[in-house]
Amino acid sequence: MKTNWNNCYFKLVVCGAIMFYLIFISVGYAKTFAYGNPIDALLVKDGKPVASIVIAKPASRSAQFAAAELQYHIEKITGARLPVVYDIQSVEGFRILVGESKITRALGFYNNDFKHQEYVIRFQPNALILMGRDKADWESMDYAKYETYPAELDEQATCYAIYDFLERFCGVRWYLPTELGLVFSVKKTLVVKGTEIRRTPIMKYRRLYSLELIPETLCDEPGPLLSARDAALFAHRWRLTGIQPYACNHSFYGYYNRHLKEHPEWFAKGYDKNMPDGTRNKPLKNINDVAPYYPNMCYTNNEFLQHVIKRAKSFFDTGQKEGGEQAAGDFFSLCPMDSTGADKMCKCPECEKLLHKKPPCDSWRKQYFFWDDKHSDYIYGFVNKVARETAKTHPDKYLTMFAYHQTYYPPSREPLETNVAISFCIHALLRAVPAMDRAVNELLDKWDEESLQRPKYLWLYFHRPGPANPYFPAFMPHKMVQQMKDYHKRGFRGIFVEPPYFPQSAAKGNAKWAPIVNQLELYIAFKLADDPTLDGTQMIDEFFRLYYGAAAQPMQALYEKIEQIYCDSVNYSFNPERYFGYQTKDIAWGKLGTTKRVTELGKLMDSAKKAAKTDVEKRRVDIFEKSVWKPMQTANAEYKGSITSLKN
Repeated sequence: MKTNWNNCYFKLVVCGAIMFYLIFISVGYAKTFAYGNPIDALLVKDGKPVASIVIAKPASRSAQFAAAELQYHIEKITGARLPVVYDIQSVEGFRILVGESKITRALGFYNNDFKHQEYVIRFQPNALILMGRDKADWESMDYAKYETYPAELDEQATCYAIYDFLERFCGVRWYLPTELGLVFSVKKTLVVKGTEIRRTPIMKYRRLYSLELIPETLCDEPGPLLSARDAALFAHRWRLTGIQPYACNHSFYGYYNRHLKEHPEWFAKGYDKNMPDGTRNKPLKNINDVAPYYPNMCYTNNEFLQHVIKRAKSFFDTGQKEGGEQAAGDFFSLCPMDSTGADKMCKCPECEKLLHKKPPCDSWRKQYFFWDDKHSDYIYGFVNKVARETAKTHPDKYLTMFAYHQTYYPPSREPLETNVAISFCIHALLRAVPAMDRAVNELLDKWDEESLQRPKYLWLYFHRPGPANPYFPAFMPHKMVQQMKDYHKRGFRGIFVEPPYFPQSAAKGNAKWAPIVNQLELYIAFKLADDPTLDGTQMIDEFFRLYYGAAAQPMQALYEKIEQIYCDSVNYSFNPERYFGYQTKDIAWGKLGTTKRVTELGKLMDSAKKAAKTDVEKRRVDIFEKSVWKPMQTANAEYKGSITSLKN
């Protein structure tokens, strides 16, 4: 039979056109879509909504929350409240498709086709797709109740799509919790334009410790806590939720309660005199009542080793932890106890022969540092034994350890197993000090030499040198940009930040950490952890312009003048090889915040106060003055007075 190819071709074209038309009709298309060409999307016109937010029936909890956040922010910008409708309803006009629905599926966008944390922003004629990988959680969400929001580790990449859209196309920023930290431009008509963005955050683990401990005033002062809802919203908006499960922390404190009585041989020998009477003969009610730091375990004890191996395998099988264990997802932590600087390691003969009397790193490192590797071979040897046995049954799982204290550098006696992930404890804000920066670079270079493939994570200390009083502020946003570039270059997969705390003597209220003193550095760190292609310098300039408005110029001049003083290596020439950034009052106010400099900075502070126009601008300048500037003035005056008294 002879085939009429022209007729077949005609039928295929007609059938394809019909199918294409039906799909377009299902989402209300009005014109042909040309891939790659930017498309205008009119969402609000003259203060009236001309678009609808469409979610599935039922929608995932993430999609529900994302739709509520989108609705809230567009209303803040325009005064118009976009309706949220279900995909089973007939809707005219432009549609914003939030999360997977029958309409996105018709267009070829399925939830399960997205990878972990992956999302898309897709402009189509008469439709905008905002969706990503979400957990299949269909419980209802109440925007007023933070308890109903997606949980910290739930997949919620549709939320990422919403936040990225609001930032890129609507000019929204979140510099602090609450509406005081929310930045946007008011406009009655909102038109956005784009093609497609499909991406996933680069560092998959992003965590800021204890957001719930911020004061409700947002000033760097103890007091009542920020509301749980405001803390939750801020965590979501900074994309600190929906992250990769990861854990690395001190792992064996819980053993005191669970195992000390029945297995005293598991614990470090030689410290009985430091423990209260009867401690080895009865369980502890609260290990925190014993001492601020505890003797470690006996890491050569075979029964202890076999128990830890069993616990690691059990966690990977069941996901269940015992009290005090640090584990999450594919990671089980094996980190020793903390110490005051002299780690309390076991003194039994088997352990002592594995401990170095002198740090091996002294033979190669050029920059002395107060952390070393005296215990690296001892501890990492124990970690290797657990790792080898765990790999036999769980080859895709990891044991975690930290580069910290006397395990700062890698082991030298045997290679570290490939299924060990390392968290690097780094004094981020002290890297402005030359000796500290050299020490950190040597640390990172040594571990790069050990392995370029090893999973590496950051534990960044922002609580050194501390809050403004009695310390000179550690402002260094431009150096933070440089740091983050280097961390990405070295392949770091995640970031944990320990924030600046209040001085111990001042912590009388419930709030514990200071949100203002390193507000900009924190913002830069987390934005670049997510997306290293962003222009860090541009973000710094944008922060002052958007956040401080009319007061931007004097506030930026003030901030960057403090930064210039803090980051100038000349100011640390008094001990260039062994000063690592821990400030004394003499350093803070005798070498950095001198009376002459404080006087000059005061003029900029006065200019900023005069320049601020709106109520919001004045409040933002005011909390900086209360949190940073006034403590600086007070500390400088007290220091000046004490010096004068000594001279007299």
